Amino acid sequence: MSDKELLLAMSELIDAKLKPMTKKLDDMDIRIAEMQVQIDTLRLDIKTSERAIKRDIHQLQDGMDTLVEVLEQKGILPKVE
Repeated sequence: MSDKELLLAMSELIDAKLKPMTKKLDDMDIRIAEMQVQIDTLRLDIKTSERAIKRDIHQLQDGMDTLVEVLEQKGILPKVE
């Protein structure tokens, strides 16, 4: 066997051994990309929820302020200064 043939045989053997690893790494890259999409979606959902909660709290605060004002005007609740 010549040196070239030996090197070619070794190269093919190494390629054969690395092929399953390469496939597994490719699969892992795909799974990581899918997880990144899920994380991005989750972040967007959290931001949307935070915004809705802040809006709801603001509306509740406005309603509470209105109720306090009406009760103060009717004399049911003492005025706070």
